[in-house]
Amino acid sequence: MGRSEGGYAMKTRAARLLATIAAGVLVSITLASAQSHPGGGVVLPKEVVAAASGFQTYMQRAGDVKADFHSPDAVHERLRIGASYEQNQFEEGMIAYGAVVALQDARFLNAVDGADRSPEGRRALADKLIANPAEAVRFDGADEAAHLVASALSRQAGPVISAGKAVKQAAYDIQHDAWSKGRIGNLPARVREVKSLSAARFVASDADNARLMRAMLTLPEPGVSPSRVSPVIARSLALAAVAKLGYATDADLPGLGPLLTEYYSADCLKMAKLNLYQCMAVAAPHYENVFCLGEHALSDTGQCVAEAVTASPDRFAPPYRPPVAAPVVPVKTHAKPVRRHGAHRRRS
Repeated sequence: MGRSEGGYAMKTRAARLLATIAAGVLVSITLASAQSHPGGGVVLPKEVVAAASGFQTYMQRAGDVKADFHSPDAVHERLRIGASYEQNQFEEGMIAYGAVVALQDARFLNAVDGADRSPEGRRALADKLIANPAEAVRFDGADEAAHLVASALSRQAGPVISAGKAVKQAAYDIQHDAWSKGRIGNLPARVREVKSLSAARFVASDADNARLMRAMLTLPEPGVSPSRVSPVIARSLALAAVAKLGYATDADLPGLGPLLTEYYSADCLKMAKLNLYQCMAVAAPHYENVFCLGEHALSDTGQCVAEAVTASPDRFAPPYRPPVAAPVVPVKTHAKPVRRHGAHRRRS
């Protein structure tokens, strides 16, 4: 049994992906590792694949949120969509999604695979990448792989940011409708529900994972190449490289932590959630909840992904610490929001 036992095999060629999907079979969990079969399939932990699927699923659903509000129920339903991700898993999923994209770049993978053929050397190289993800940019083909990842993540972020802007504008437009000025009923319960949705981790189905594989067949043409590789993209490349080396199985998951989070992206997502809670806590009429949805649930989240693509690799970041799930604490309805948002009320 190879090192791929317990992991999802990640096929690195579109034809194999298409054949897998067409056959109705996701991936084999007993496929030999990349170490044994250079150029073949590689594996990622099931939990990491689930996070990537969750990231893609959320971004697709959030990007599809419409700004045509006609009732309080529509506001509530779309708030549930906007709030439905757990921030640690979402960040892990963003990085993992980028890694799955990087696994489609044959030149990059061949360079990783040829860097060292001995088990000891491959293990040492994997450890080096985990300790310093920026080392991944040194492989031949890393620039092109980073370019592909940047384009893929930007395509995910764009529709969510656009949806957020449209929903935010709707918060002004619907103030002509009488229902939008009605007071939100049982506000503390609504805030608790959103916080509960934000604490729930995504559980991927076979269909979700197949959708992730299918997305690799329609990757965008790379746009403008980033001048430097951001810390998040470096982690995506490093995770893909470690997987190619054969050291990203389920059993390896505890040691992959430094690759699955980045200080500034984690902080950005944390603040997006906190701002959403505080915004909802002081909302009174329904149109204010529409503003909270557009500004914080959608725009802030999409912007966190966009900034992860363009962030400077030179920013100081403290040493890695394992992420801790944010506690679900009560939000006082008289609390002030972290960011001032009262200006969204239309003055007569």
